[in-house]
Amino acid sequence: MKTKFVLATLLMATFGVAQAFGLPKLGGGGGGGGGDVEGLVKQFNAENEVISALTANSLLFIQAALGDKTEVAAIAEKASSLSKATDPKEKQAIQGTVIKDAGAKVAELMASEKAKERMANLAPELQKKVSKSILNVAIAALKIPEMIDIGKKAIEGVGSNPMMISKIVPIKDGVQLFADVLPKMTDIVKTGFKMLQSVKIDPGSPAKDSKTEEIDASALISQLPS
Repeated sequence: MKTKFVLATLLMATFGVAQAFGLPKLGGGGGGGGGDVEGLVKQFNAENEVISALTANSLLFIQAALGDKTEVAAIAEKASSLSKATDPKEKQAIQGTVIKDAGAKVAELMASEKAKERMANLAPELQKKVSKSILNVAIAALKIPEMIDIGKKAIEGVGSNPMMISKIVPIKDGVQLFADVLPKMTDIVKTGFKMLQSVKIDPGSPAKDSKTEEIDASALISQLPS
């Protein structure tokens, strides 16, 4: 079944991330990352910018569409702050908070009967956007281990390029954030795909190279029924 295949793939990805954060490695030697640290930093930041925006907006919209209606105004305010942020550090901080908080709430929400009921009562176009948002989370979860590996190599290799030390701190924060939230993202995909199947919606099959759909959480939340 598609859901079981997707879950197995995501669990393997999550296990790989856990290894990178202190669990014993299987085979292979240790050693620093070395290489082009500046190039690794640029690559991580580029990946992080895309994945963070995708994940934060998708989670906010799922939470607003399927969660408690009394919380929609607060969620809309977060989405608006995210869409209006222009300073990279400010935007990254908002995204980090959203991914942590909304990730935890959506993981809990997706297992509830209320989420299924609200999904069934949404207009078809909004159902499609929720489905695409869940698929976005699945695709992001498959991309994250590779992004974390790039960040880890940059951190390990900074000794060979001390001038890059100041640029490593945000990378450590980003790596830790996604290592923490990846298990919740896996739960969201597992329960989310089951919920979509229950209302006869096929979100598609996620892969690392699958095309994501841009989600403007602020604009979409304004379209939700009051």
